Amino acid sequence: MGFLHRQSRSSGRVPPLTAVLLLALLSFAELAGAQSASIRRYAHDQGLLGLAGTCLLQTRHTLLWVCTESGLYRYNGRIFQQVPLDGLRNEPITAMSEAPDGRLWVAGFQALFVGDEHGFRKLARDEAEHLQDGMLLASPSWGTVMLNGGELEVLRPRSNGKWHSDYLLDTATRVRVPELSKAMSLSVEGDTLWVGCARKLCAIDAQRRVQVYGPDQGVPEDRWSSVLRDRDGGLWARGAGTLLHRAPGDDRFSVRPLPLLDGSTVGRQAPLVLDREGRVLVRRNDGLVRWEHGRWRTFGAGNGLPPGSSDAIVVDRDGDLWMTVDGEGLVRWAGYEWIENWDATQGMPPAPTWSIARDAQHALLVGNEHGVGRQAHPGGRFAPALPQAGIQIVGMQRSGDGSLWTLNSAGHLQRFWPDGRNAEVAKLPRTARRLLLDRQGRLWILTAGGLFVIERPLEGGALQPVAGMPAIAYTDIQQTADSTLWVSSANGLFRLRGAHWAKVPVKVNGGDAEPWVSKFHISDSGEVWLAFYRPGVWHGRVLADGVDLQAISDDALRDVGVYLLRGDSVGRIWVGHARGVEVYDGERWAHLSQSQGLIWDDVSEAAFAEDPDGSVWIGTARGVSHLADPARLFDDRQPSVRIDSVSRGGVPIRSGQLLGWSDKPLHIELSTMEVYDDPSRLTVRYRLLGLHDEWIQSDDLSIDQPPLPSGHFRLQVQVLDRYRRTASPVVDLAFAVAPLWWRSPPAIALYLLIGSGLLIGLWSWRHRHLMARERMLAELVAERTYQLEREKHELESARAALALKASHDALTGLLNRSGILEAMGEELQACAHAEHPLAVVLIDLDHFKQVNDEHGHLVGDAVLAKVGARLTACLRDSDKVGRYGGEELLLLLPGMTRQGQHRLRAIHEAISLSPYEVGAARALQVTCSIGVAWYRVGDTAATLLARADEALYRAKRHGRNRIEPEEPEISVA
Repeated sequence: MGFLHRQSRSSGRVPPLTAVLLLALLSFAELAGAQSASIRRYAHDQGLLGLAGTCLLQTRHTLLWVCTESGLYRYNGRIFQQVPLDGLRNEPITAMSEAPDGRLWVAGFQALFVGDEHGFRKLARDEAEHLQDGMLLASPSWGTVMLNGGELEVLRPRSNGKWHSDYLLDTATRVRVPELSKAMSLSVEGDTLWVGCARKLCAIDAQRRVQVYGPDQGVPEDRWSSVLRDRDGGLWARGAGTLLHRAPGDDRFSVRPLPLLDGSTVGRQAPLVLDREGRVLVRRNDGLVRWEHGRWRTFGAGNGLPPGSSDAIVVDRDGDLWMTVDGEGLVRWAGYEWIENWDATQGMPPAPTWSIARDAQHALLVGNEHGVGRQAHPGGRFAPALPQAGIQIVGMQRSGDGSLWTLNSAGHLQRFWPDGRNAEVAKLPRTARRLLLDRQGRLWILTAGGLFVIERPLEGGALQPVAGMPAIAYTDIQQTADSTLWVSSANGLFRLRGAHWAKVPVKVNGGDAEPWVSKFHISDSGEVWLAFYRPGVWHGRVLADGVDLQAISDDALRDVGVYLLRGDSVGRIWVGHARGVEVYDGERWAHLSQSQGLIWDDVSEAAFAEDPDGSVWIGTARGVSHLADPARLFDDRQPSVRIDSVSRGGVPIRSGQLLGWSDKPLHIELSTMEVYDDPSRLTVRYRLLGLHDEWIQSDDLSIDQPPLPSGHFRLQVQVLDRYRRTASPVVDLAFAVAPLWWRSPPAIALYLLIGSGLLIGLWSWRHRHLMARERMLAELVAERTYQLEREKHELESARAALALKASHDALTGLLNRSGILEAMGEELQACAHAEHPLAVVLIDLDHFKQVNDEHGHLVGDAVLAKVGARLTACLRDSDKVGRYGGEELLLLLPGMTRQGQHRLRAIHEAISLSPYEVGAARALQVTCSIGVAWYRVGDTAATLLARADEALYRAKRHGRNRIEPEEPEISVA
């Protein structure tokens, strides 16, 4: 917890004690810290409008709060956002504290605010009375304490949800310890509240017991501003001009010498803080000091830290250091814990750095654009070295005898012995590129026009071009554990096994690769990483017939030109390019850039080295970076995301809330507990289930969503860390939007009811209409059917009449000649098929001409009609009778055999026996002659009629009024 105090800035004279001790203090300090801090600055461009910071605070849901003289700001992981305090935006803030229950307290100008990340409320006058300017706040585990006008007050809740302030200590204690009425600062360590009280230190525990520390306890009089407990249990206290330390178990404090802490600045002092390595940090106007290994290490303007006063300092969850700088805003020391940087300000020759090595004394050497720099001690400054090596040192190698071999781009190969001697070994004819000393002791030199070797360099061997290798540009070289030497060139990849060089076929995605290979790395297991001069990195393995590669699909490597490609001792792959470094640990990639502490993003070509402790050195266009713990790149911690607020028209939306419909868009504010000040690092993706299932991507933590229709929605949000290739858990917020009243469920139900009624009414009306029409149609159909049936009957009757007229004699009603002949033809066909008997009878009325002559034709016609009627009456249904012509009649008697002639007699009697009453003066007696013929096989109507006619004429010749068969011998009288 940070330490806060109340004082205005002014200057004063140096206290005598400090002046006396000054020279002694200098002997305990390392005044010239040699490291270039990677400083990230935050001001107006990042949303921080208040540049005079007064406090910094980390809370459980927010990475960083910044108090300023012109408002309160919250860092959402990307930018700073000003937080209104009950509608006030530019309130001067002097202190901020997080209570144990997560509630946040903010002290403004004679005002006190309480709230959380969603908003703050100003306490009313009856909640906190007589508030003064410059209040301070602190929150031990037992409550929140306010320093108001030199008095200590505790804030307690009321039953009605409001607050009230009261004296922290009872009257007796305040009288007994009058120093507490002149409190100037607050600090919290565990359950103890430390108070700078009237130039002494006072400690108050949870039971409100007070202990005062003064000269008797080793605490000299001073303006005490901060108290801190270190990991060993020691207690540190900072005053305006004195720094104290109390070892664990001791009851007295002792002065811990600190150079240049002279008390000349009496304004607010930044609190003491502890970094994650357990080292105590003290912020001073001239920089920063850190207690490590029993001494102070200083960091100042020469290390890149901004000068100027600083009221607040804090170490975040990633170990980075944040500091306020008056008038300049806020700075972050990126990579504070694990990345060290050096550039020309630390004594090395101007960069870029092209090569890195260690000499026989294990001092670090960097081959830069303008010469060699040497760092004799870890963490120390560089000094120019080996001037004979020249400039643009592209290669440095140390041989077994401790000699250092250097190569510059002009082609000068130098040897430096451990005893200080040096000599130029050779001058290359073309621009030099690389230098390698292999396990066999051979020295290999790559140039733009050929490959060269010195077989026995320690014995004074001569430089020679490699036999059998083409005079082309060579770009990279490596020796694997099996002593195989690999070289890349403008014409592909070559391999030396034993004494034989061979070109290694390279396939990319199954096809031939382009010839110019830029960088490569081959692991001892045969895994290959390779880059051409076009963007991208390829990965594969060494096979029996060559190297088979596939393009790496990682987005960050798809479009970068590779400057550096190396592997380290634990199998990580390092790929340097113009935008930083990509590192692969065998499972996933991670990115390293300036925002994490790298001195510069533009990595130099092949400038890479690994120390025995696993730390890594990387050269850049600005200097060199030392990664003390490369595994930090693969921290398993997931990124986080929080939905700070979802609002519409400035009105917050709560989880599960039902909103009325509106045409106003949604505004979504997100935050994360990580630092994403590099815009290329963070991707936010979100979706609104119920509206769309597809993820929408954004680079901003503020999202505006167009107006929503009615429905139930679930906002889901996730952040993707492009550097670590990791994703946060998905967080969500569910809510619903009610439709307009005319779209509400009751309205819809009413619409359905009305619609149903209309449908029912329409259906009923339609049904009645259809039924009426159906009845009308039925009546029409019935009437039409009746008409049609009647017309059909009439038509059939007409047809029957026509048929009857066509086939019957109009006078007698018997079949006419054609009708009877047609019937005879049908009977003959039946006889031909069934062979049943058929009698054909011709009847002729005797002397019928006399009837016509004596009585007239009408009487004759009447007689014929009567004859027809008598015949019809005595015939069977199957018998047929017709008027054959004049007074001749033709009978067809199917089934009658020759033995059935009694029927003929009955027919004869029916005609001849009774006289005819036809309207004449007397009844007329009419007789008839009958000729009969029977069907014979093969008969036709003509043959059969001929025989019947012959029999008829025979009957007439034999006297008429008789029946004559076709056979005279059986004729009957």
